[in-house]
Amino acid sequence: TQFLSPKFGVTMGKMNVFEFTPTEFYGDYRTQFMNTGLNINSAFAMAPLSAYGGGVLLLPTKDITLMALALDAGGTPTNNDISKAFEDGVTVISAANIKIKPFGLVGHQGVSGLWSDKTRFSLDQDPDNLKRALLQERYPILGNPGSMLERILSKFFPQLLIPVEPANKKNSTWTIAYSFDQYFWQPDDDPKRGIGLFFSFGASDGNPNPIQYSYLMGIGGKGVFSGRPHDSFGIGWARTQFSAQLVPLLREGLGLGLDHEDAIEMYYTVAITPWLNVSPNLQVINSGMNKFMNDSNELQNMNTVVEANLRMNIQF
Repeated sequence: TQFLSPKFGVTMGKMNVFEFTPTEFYGDYRTQFMNTGLNINSAFAMAPLSAYGGGVLLLPTKDITLMALALDAGGTPTNNDISKAFEDGVTVISAANIKIKPFGLVGHQGVSGLWSDKTRFSLDQDPDNLKRALLQERYPILGNPGSMLERILSKFFPQLLIPVEPANKKNSTWTIAYSFDQYFWQPDDDPKRGIGLFFSFGASDGNPNPIQYSYLMGIGGKGVFSGRPHDSFGIGWARTQFSAQLVPLLREGLGLGLDHEDAIEMYYTVAITPWLNVSPNLQVINSGMNKFMNDSNELQNMNTVVEANLRMNIQF
């Protein structure tokens, strides 16, 4: 990243998208929440986590930040071959953030969006066509059965002779989101300490994006105790609402759920030294999938998950 003037900068290279997501109380997976749904708005599921690309940063005033990025739509953290960048298309991410101070308390309002022209499989597929495709992949002879087998199939299983159609595809996808954070208490007008609220809502096209809507909200705090100015904490809730077009045959026929997923998380980050902090963390997750396949190949109900962690962060 290089600023060419006090108000204009450019950035390029292999980018970690999470580096652009931190807000006042969430988004920094190193020191804040660990659950993905409380780090980034889940409606941005089509964004590459790491990809080659570039973008611009604009600071028209001290309280307004504008950003636009163009990323390799097929980028992955493990693919470093720059010669293949943008072969699958481009993903454009833009964001605007405004700093506000109602009653002298720091807050931020933000909007963001994503658009990509990468071709992806549509969630809306003909179930019978999928069955025929899977059968022909498992038993290739069904694609060219021969005269005798064709006569048998035509009499007893005529549906297997219907040609397999190409899978439906989508040529673009979009996502939009709104977010805010707002301190409601700050000691001695210190802009870096206090307790506040945060909220984010995202919506997508719902196809090919499997996540239609996402929400996250909670309370965060920094330096609440005068003797612990570098400690922080957070309590948050996130809901991921899946698209109604996501495998309706399985979710309805087998009762798999896949309607929504909820996660509650709380943490407290203890700053032991300026370069070392430790965070006890607790998550309660109500999975979007109601059932799973056990070792006996039987569907079994999925229980609510409770997970405790201890995270250590060392800065070099």
